Amino acid sequence: MAAVKGVEELAILFSDLREKSLKGGETVENIRSEFLRQVVKDRQTSSKKRRNFKWFLIVVLPVVLALAFYYFDVIELLEVNKEPCLVNVNEIFIEVTRKRTNCSLLCEGLTEIPRVSDLTKREFATKYAYTGRPVVVVDGAKDWSAVDRFNFTFFKDLFDKNKDAYRVNEEECQFFPYRTEFISLEQAMNMSKERSEWKAEPWYFGWSNCDPVIREELRTHYHLPYFLPSQSETSEQDWIFMGGPGPGAQIHIDSVDRPSWQAQLSGQKTWSLIPPPECEHVCPPILAATMNKGEVIIVDTNQWYHATKVLPGELSITIGAEFD
Repeated sequence: MAAVKGVEELAILFSDLREKSLKGGETVENIRSEFLRQVVKDRQTSSKKRRNFKWFLIVVLPVVLALAFYYFDVIELLEVNKEPCLVNVNEIFIEVTRKRTNCSLLCEGLTEIPRVSDLTKREFATKYAYTGRPVVVVDGAKDWSAVDRFNFTFFKDLFDKNKDAYRVNEEECQFFPYRTEFISLEQAMNMSKERSEWKAEPWYFGWSNCDPVIREELRTHYHLPYFLPSQSETSEQDWIFMGGPGPGAQIHIDSVDRPSWQAQLSGQKTWSLIPPPECEHVCPPILAATMNKGEVIIVDTNQWYHATKVLPGELSITIGAEFD
């Protein structure tokens, strides 16, 4: 398909140009700053600014065009053409500064996301831990009390007993409203009882927890997935996502420090993974996996564009963290 080939060539050209520019002394910060200056139309006429604008035309413009074609293809594949979802400036910054993916490690020979059990630490370390290859471990959350304990009321009661945790999370962590009107975790947790029981307007939101008291309580109900190497460490932040049937997170790519695991504690949620542009000639155009209660997915969200959708049934609750 000519259009896909063109996107692939543009993506490869962008990566090569970016690497050459960096080797030539141009920094990522200069590229990023110049792009932002062009967005806000801060047109200054110094020779240095003109030189940076030249780098903008050579380095950034190709990827913007590539992403435009790429996102049209992705939206069509995900059948979200009816959603008001456009790539934002932060997504372009992430794409511009993203390290180019090793496509062979990521997905060569991959036709679907593997579903495995009794995964050994050695097999995980050699096949999945740092290759970027996704995998679903169907017994990943075995023996976790979180599978039976975590629900909306559990989280609301936990935060209501530790009121300061709302402030800590608002000041130091992130809240993801997705397609809701909520502007904070506290507001979301104090929705009406009718709505919390999914009898009114639908909702889906997520947050990263920074409060140590909340973290200590959460981790009495789960532990590191059994297949992670003994020396592995998880991040200090827990990531929690919760909501009912319908769209979850729209298509995006992350900019976090490490790969992630995410456990499905209730309900069902389908992940859709799309490879980065430079890997379209190696990877399938889209991979999907439906997560069931008690399963854990490993995915490097810094390399895979991803979106989620909650299936009808129980409230979907997931918890996850980065690992190394």
